Amino acid sequence: MVEMVDVPDNYTCECDDEEDARRRATLAQIYAALPDYATEAFWEEIQVPEIPLEVLTRCLRTAIAYQDTEGWRRIFELIVLHTQEVNEGWVCKVLQRVLVTEDERDALMDDLHADLYEHLLRALMDPQRLFWEENFWHCLRFERKHVYQRLLMREGIWSNPRAKKSMRIPRELVVRLNQILQREEREDDRYGRMALEDEQAQKQLRAVEESDLLLLVLHLPEKFKAVVLLVFWEGRTEAETARVLGISDRTVRNRIQVALKLLRESLLAEWEMVYG
Repeated sequence: MVEMVDVPDNYTCECDDEEDARRRATLAQIYAALPDYATEAFWEEIQVPEIPLEVLTRCLRTAIAYQDTEGWRRIFELIVLHTQEVNEGWVCKVLQRVLVTEDERDALMDDLHADLYEHLLRALMDPQRLFWEENFWHCLRFERKHVYQRLLMREGIWSNPRAKKSMRIPRELVVRLNQILQREEREDDRYGRMALEDEQAQKQLRAVEESDLLLLVLHLPEKFKAVVLLVFWEGRTEAETARVLGISDRTVRNRIQVALKLLRESLLAEWEMVYG
């Protein structure tokens, strides 16, 4: 039996190239030394506590390639078993910082557990995500942060500690807001399509999670929030927005530019807070 490699919780990808290559080679050697897939000896071998999670990930993907549903489920149960204690500790730790009642916290813990393992399964079933076969714990930490952020946004809990809660918004309205306004040009439309100079900001806004974007818009200063909601949510033209707010067309354009700048800065600050 090949000597197993211990994978400490604090392992990171900050190792040098030589150590990285050595680790990949060891993992490949462990996988190659396993008995033939689905044999009794194979199942006995992968159930030892020392088996690296990277090797289990590769075994799970092998089971999927063989279209062995029972097999990959069995392997995923082993992965859950190996990570359950650490993940439970993480869930308790991160949700202690959320300002909710104890009953709400218990419900959030259940949801966060379920979401984490749902996302974990999707990641492990994706053969394109090869890094899970090289450094499982590093990938898992990033997956946790992503799942945690999505849960808070979905539940309407603002991750900025100065804003404890925010309103829930129907998803269909979020979708409308997240789309840059598209109009057919008409002969009688003297205004045409609105020209926004800050293309980089537009790209960033389209790239973020829908719920993230709307929550950020709702925390803009009132005069900027009103312009953004009228233009991107209600689909009004620049001239219509100006008439509703009693301001000039130029002021509408200026406020949109400022709003996009503020949103971009907020997004950067939020990503730094969540992803470090």
